[in-house]
Amino acid sequence: MRPLLSLSLAVLLVGCRPLVPLVAHSDPLNTAGSPPDVVVLAMSGRCGPPCKAPRDSWDYLSSRGTLDAVASAIAAQGYTVQVAGYADNALESFQPLKVSTPQRGYAALTKDFARMKSAWFGPSPQGKSHAPRLVLLGHSHGSVWLHYLAQTNPDVPFALQIDLDGICASWNLDHGQDLAAHPVEQAGQPKAIDACDLRRVGKGQMRGKDIVWPNVAINLEVQSKRLPSGLSDSGGFYINYIFEVTPNMRPDGSTDGVERYISWREDHSAVTYPNSDAMKWVLRRTAEIAAGWKLQDRRSGGV
Repeated sequence: MRPLLSLSLAVLLVGCRPLVPLVAHSDPLNTAGSPPDVVVLAMSGRCGPPCKAPRDSWDYLSSRGTLDAVASAIAAQGYTVQVAGYADNALESFQPLKVSTPQRGYAALTKDFARMKSAWFGPSPQGKSHAPRLVLLGHSHGSVWLHYLAQTNPDVPFALQIDLDGICASWNLDHGQDLAAHPVEQAGQPKAIDACDLRRVGKGQMRGKDIVWPNVAINLEVQSKRLPSGLSDSGGFYINYIFEVTPNMRPDGSTDGVERYISWREDHSAVTYPNSDAMKWVLRRTAEIAAGWKLQDRRSGGV
């Protein structure tokens, strides 16, 4: 009993310590300088239990190296890449109780995005013959936020959107109060709190997280396992606690440019780690897509 008691006490003490998140090693987004070839924007999802969301949400896609892995797959094709990571919260900045440093939420993303549009997507982008390609990387609630970003910026092209098990569960419960007090939408735009509502798609209805908007060129969707299974190198649980089942579609009901991968060994959280089966597929396809960009650029006399 004594070794078991000591182990339980150690786990409890570690659990009480604030988490010290790691930052991405890739070049950070810098809208004051010349545009890179590609910008990757990542939005992490709801914090895992036990926690109080969205207060304790944090940018784990940066901390786990997932954002860097996507950026590296693109940089390997010879592109310059800048990145930015955000947490599942409507506010611009907030301090989780379980994390040692302040986190940046969706309002911070919208401010960064507005500066990027003004600096790099105008008629004369600084120092480049074209604006950067934009890549979106979202997990769980993060995918909801990023589908909403694409929907409310129809004038901006997104070269690639990566969805890791997008989930709407608890969306209104988590974000209703903050979005009512601090709206993030502009006049005439759909409300962010409605981002998970059902919308007409083709002959049926789908939630906003499952709609790939026309300004998104390619969408890669990962869904986690439905049934108990052995685990991959990314760990996780034998039984999955929540998972996505609806395949993404275009507003007209087509799946043009939409690809799906079901990760049969990995749960909702495990798919986010760089060494997961899911991310290996994402990184392989991202590298292939970036190689395709390179061919396009060479034909057009670009990079």
